[in-house]
Amino acid sequence: MSRYKTINNFESNHYHFIYENRMEELLPLLKLLEKVNPCNQEYEFTDSCLLISYSHKLNLFNFSNLFPLKANVQIIGLPVSVCMKGYLGNHVEIESLIKKKKGLKIILNGDNIFSSGGKTLSSFVFDNKFSTFDDYLNSLRSPYRRRINKALVFRNKLNIRKIDNDEFNEDHYKLYLSIMKRTENPLETLPSDFFREYDAEIYEFSDVYTNDIIGFIQLKSINDTLYFLFGGFNKEDIKLYDIYYNMLLKIIEVGIEKQVRTIEFGQTAEESKLKIGCREQYKYLYVHHSNFLLNSIIQKLLPLFSYKPYSIKHHVFKDNLCTKG
Repeated sequence: MSRYKTINNFESNHYHFIYENRMEELLPLLKLLEKVNPCNQEYEFTDSCLLISYSHKLNLFNFSNLFPLKANVQIIGLPVSVCMKGYLGNHVEIESLIKKKKGLKIILNGDNIFSSGGKTLSSFVFDNKFSTFDDYLNSLRSPYRRRINKALVFRNKLNIRKIDNDEFNEDHYKLYLSIMKRTENPLETLPSDFFREYDAEIYEFSDVYTNDIIGFIQLKSINDTLYFLFGGFNKEDIKLYDIYYNMLLKIIEVGIEKQVRTIEFGQTAEESKLKIGCREQYKYLYVHHSNFLLNSIIQKLLPLFSYKPYSIKHHVFKDNLCTKG
């Protein structure tokens, strides 16, 4: 296996192999993260597999109510809190490669079940079948449409506009930090430069009367998918503006306007995302330690690491499609 510490060295040598199209999507993001969020990134590959990893101190009981147990871990994933996986290639071969690496390693956000793995936070995906936002609203069963119309009433108090990235300022960043402070065991907190420099769209929510900035969302279109990357708002503004629901609905509105096939809403906030019509997509983790004894203990404790998927089924659309599964 070949190993590189910078994406520029990897790019100049081998990124064009079997996964060229996928790497073209990731290269700008990985280059920027090396600059603004250095965390000992590594890029390793064989003729048919690629591993992207970084170092982090992680709470191993992140998805349970047990006491926190933090350890230095090599995470196979992107060094940014998004639901994309950090490997390319057959997952059986990937698992075999990871077993050969020293220390404690964790795959996050895998798309496949590993031989001795568990679940990490599910992602929530919206399948866009609509030509207009009104088509979407009319497709909803009445209880869900009522809840969404209730949120849309608050748009009279909101000014929503797309801003240039260089308009992202400390007021926006403080809203992002307020989210991170409320997040249990966040993986990493990005600097404000990430939002100003990454080629993504930012939509600002402000009070129509005072012009105070009360929220923002960051979106990225890749091929036929729109990704919700990050956002920010203060907890006290949820009741004043129904801000979180309005942020989610704006994402749907943008996705419909762009006519993407899917909108990737990311992880967390299961109930709200399912009630607007998303479906739950399971994500998998794999944990391995090169020490045989420690690895045996880890495998026995793995169920404690695992995320428990959302248990309630919501029938959001009139066609009775279920948003769970």
